[in-house]
Amino acid sequence: MKKKHLSDKSPIIITDSELDELQDFLLSDAVPEGTMMLDMLDGFFTALIIGPVTVLPSAWLPLVWDMSGGGENPKFESLEQAQRIMELLMKMMNSSVVLLTKYPEYYEPLPDSFTYESDEIRDSLIKLWATGFMIGVSCNEADWDPLFSDETARVELSAISMLGVTPGDSVLLPTKKFRELWERVPYCVLSLNEFWRPFRLNEIARAKGMVLATEAERTGRNEPCPCGSGIKFKKCCGK
Repeated sequence: MKKKHLSDKSPIIITDSELDELQDFLLSDAVPEGTMMLDMLDGFFTALIIGPVTVLPSAWLPLVWDMSGGGENPKFESLEQAQRIMELLMKMMNSSVVLLTKYPEYYEPLPDSFTYESDEIRDSLIKLWATGFMIGVSCNEADWDPLFSDETARVELSAISMLGVTPGDSVLLPTKKFRELWERVPYCVLSLNEFWRPFRLNEIARAKGMVLATEAERTGRNEPCPCGSGIKFKKCCGK
């Protein structure tokens, strides 16, 4: 398998060998049965990245190890191994951040980044990717509510949802329809990313405002304003 990526353009893009290292751990006996596989993890991270709010690792990491929410954890051999795996997880996530923010024209979901022995294998990984994406949505499901009042965005999310694995679902998509929907997924991801962009910018602005307010409480009237204007606090935000 050969992955196309931008590691030559950005050193924080995860490499083939690092993906292999992470995948080996996710497939090992050290992890619980409910641990996400690599393609599911890619879908999961994608939803977290393009969604309306920032989801902290403390909220999403438990689902990586036990997607059912049961709270099981891997058995690391050492602290060093635990730190290394966390480093790889964050690098994988940050790689998607870079692609979706700086190089969206290069974006492709993980099942499209490799070649496989058969279309059936690829289809099974597509289902994992879409299932991971919807688990990512469920991390902060209430925050996704504004999307459902926008018909276009709702249809795009529905296309991804239809590709996933639904427990107890006896109705399977015809193969042709399944693959047609998957062809739309990169567009759906980029479109949903744009839909949520104003929401994320507002969240960042609010967060900066809170930080500024906290800093202002500790700033003397004649000290430089914490907003970075270079003006004394009393003549700037201190007014």
